[in-house]
Amino acid sequence: MSGTASLPPLIPGESIFTSKLQADDAVARVSIMTYNVLAQCYVKSSFFPYCDPKALRWKARSAKLKSQFEAFHPRADIVCLQECDQYDEFWKSLMESLGYQSLYLKKTGAKKDGVGLFWQSSKFTVLGGENVSLNNAVHTVTDHDLQGRLIRDNVGLIAHFQSIGAGPAVEFLVATTHLFWDPAQADVKLAQTTHLLASIAAFRESTHLPLFFAGDFNSLPHSHVYDAILATGLASAYAEYANGREPAFTNVNGVLADQVDDVGKPKPAFVGTLDYIFYDPKTTRVEALMPLMDYATATAEGGALPSRLVGSDHIPLMASFAFIS
Repeated sequence: MSGTASLPPLIPGESIFTSKLQADDAVARVSIMTYNVLAQCYVKSSFFPYCDPKALRWKARSAKLKSQFEAFHPRADIVCLQECDQYDEFWKSLMESLGYQSLYLKKTGAKKDGVGLFWQSSKFTVLGGENVSLNNAVHTVTDHDLQGRLIRDNVGLIAHFQSIGAGPAVEFLVATTHLFWDPAQADVKLAQTTHLLASIAAFRESTHLPLFFAGDFNSLPHSHVYDAILATGLASAYAEYANGREPAFTNVNGVLADQVDDVGKPKPAFVGTLDYIFYDPKTTRVEALMPLMDYATATAEGGALPSRLVGSDHIPLMASFAFIS
């Protein structure tokens, strides 16, 4: 638990899952985390002028992220990372030191970041998987204008997991992605989503295994992307987190130079939910959710994220699931 005292209150000191996990030890469970960790290749002082430039350097950010992952209690069984660069130099070895093995898929083209799947090797093994280029969505649409805007180099990663060791054996699929960012191009994100959902469905067709689909979808709740995923029968783990709704935010980014709050602090330019953990309610149920950083903490220093205490402009989500017999 080193570094806990210097971290924002993402997770209480006691395990938030303890009481529920002890209810029935015979039930197979898995915990899933998703986190956009902010690729260093996208970090520029001009993008985050409210953040101390020294805190934006990779040496400082990697130390914060390392402390954060070391402090998570309990640690997730499966971790989905987006904007994951520095994989060979940092993430692979860090997560191995915490008991994880991993799969990594870099974005196509010249992009330096990608998505990663990390799993506790003492609990799970990977039986197979698939790499999905979302550029291939271009072959699924007929609109020429949309076709011209679909080459964005985003990717998706699918893995087939099997539990090992003591306890009931279980198999399941995990998919993760990071969709195109531009809020003005919702049609691109929807086409990417439709293509990836089709790839997942084809991979899943012969198995009908429980599915978890997590990542940074760059789409607000009840957007076309969000609704398209729900239309497949999946549900969002955090759907009723905040008074029966999705969390108020998973990303706090940028500041409005000409707007301040009641105490004179700059207001963030964007506050919204972009990250989700979707699951199949026919095969799994949510047992517990990790409490999320509150708005006051996220905006305490400079008005937005990242900051000297938080290494990314996103916050992590984590949910514990029980498999339905």
